[in-house]
Amino acid sequence: MSQEKETPSKISRREFVKGAVAGASALTGASVLAGCGQAAPVPATGMPEEWEKEADVVVVGFGGAGAAAAIEASRAGASVLILERTPTGGGSTAICGGIIYMGGGTALQSALGFEDTRDNMYNYVFAAAGDGADEELVGLFCDRSLELYDWVTDLGMQFNESFMEMKAAGVPAGDGLLYSGNEKQAKYKAVADPAPRGHGAFADGRVGGHAIFGRLKAAVEASGAEVLYEALVGSLVVDADGRVVGVEAEIEGENKYYKANKGVILCAGGYAANAEMVDLHCPSCLRCAVNVGTPGDDGSGIRMGQGVGADVRMLGETATFAFVYGAAECLCRSILVNGEGQRFVGEDNYGEWIGDMIVRSHNVGFLVLDDAVWSMVPDAAKESLTVVAQADSVGELAAGIGLTPAVLENTVELYNEFAANGEDPLFGKDSAYVVPLETPPFYALFFGVEATAFFTTGGLKINSKSQVLDVHSQPVPGLYSAGRNAFAVPARNYVGSGVAVAEVLSFGRIAGQTAAAEEGSA
Repeated sequence: MSQEKETPSKISRREFVKGAVAGASALTGASVLAGCGQAAPVPATGMPEEWEKEADVVVVGFGGAGAAAAIEASRAGASVLILERTPTGGGSTAICGGIIYMGGGTALQSALGFEDTRDNMYNYVFAAAGDGADEELVGLFCDRSLELYDWVTDLGMQFNESFMEMKAAGVPAGDGLLYSGNEKQAKYKAVADPAPRGHGAFADGRVGGHAIFGRLKAAVEASGAEVLYEALVGSLVVDADGRVVGVEAEIEGENKYYKANKGVILCAGGYAANAEMVDLHCPSCLRCAVNVGTPGDDGSGIRMGQGVGADVRMLGETATFAFVYGAAECLCRSILVNGEGQRFVGEDNYGEWIGDMIVRSHNVGFLVLDDAVWSMVPDAAKESLTVVAQADSVGELAAGIGLTPAVLENTVELYNEFAANGEDPLFGKDSAYVVPLETPPFYALFFGVEATAFFTTGGLKINSKSQVLDVHSQPVPGLYSAGRNAFAVPARNYVGSGVAVAEVLSFGRIAGQTAAAEEGSA
């Protein structure tokens, strides 16, 4: 076993939002998950003497991507076997906030009076994904969005015909449609007309990830696909020609082999729970409070792919969330400063943008507000907030949190000068949130790296058919991937809440369709 490092503990986004703005005193006591995973590729296994079982398509991982792949492969007439390491399945999809990012003119968007087109959605998503975004994959994601909406509704997911007027502070509480990214920010309004694309799902009387995965699981069970639980896949099996033809898995302490006549689809998640991989690819995230995922996000699917020659893309990229306003929307009226006492972002930005800037560039952050803003925070929400300093003047507040008083005083004075007219020329914050901070006492809430959560977005390189590609951009025969196991839409930036769910479903469906259409091996 390799030397252990601390990996942030696993937690759902819903749980994190409840206390996301809690200060350092609350976060330093958070439990951690000791990681002893590996970062090296997992070599393939040669042909076994005997196969335990065979199917046309073998899916590794029963989360959102694996479920979507299994449903589509089964509908195409293929026999499907899913190998899932946990007793229940679900992956990160089952614990997500319940938002699915869809646009282009969905029935819900139209019913609520919002216009959107495929190209308008593409212009925002491609720009927001940032450096390294794949034009073809982003385009395909947008091409398939309306189809995805129909697909999930056919499975029994529902979306209330109501719009969340307020800025989305966390997860929707029953509203069907919301702005879940930076669509209304000036930078992106310049390339795309703003349209809300966060669709809050509910099903079987529940909201959130369980509502989504509950419908997926029911569809898989009805499809005829077989699921083997507590089956830990350890390696891929390749034949003499280098084609992936199956997997080796440990079940009840025994290694068994499962043949895939048409293809293997890797849907085993990202690597946020693997301390060695985090340390290798995005070491700053080791200080994040939590990883937004499950212990199964250990990078095994990525490393198995690498073991058969697969290439990777954007492996060091993450979605790093700072849910600064998880307690109350009114906190957007505060200002966020770094360890030098200077503002660095518009405080109404999407939480991933803010978290990413904190982790990559600023390390330490403080939310500064006055009593007028503090009085707007609901009493129940205040219980989740930790005030690290309170003072009757900005200078005294700065001294209380270790900042240079003159710098913070200058920051607040400059902000207030423009805020008196509802303006923020430096960062373009929405005028609805731009108000002077001048009513004592003043408060500071800690919001540094230790108050962020992350998951990984890089993974195996795939093409528009969800085929895994090698270092020469050629398909690895018999191998497919989707979900956090693969790189698809988010690149340098995470686009908006619900993009991960929409991505895993879209590319999981594509993987299942493509694998089922394979001629297969002997």
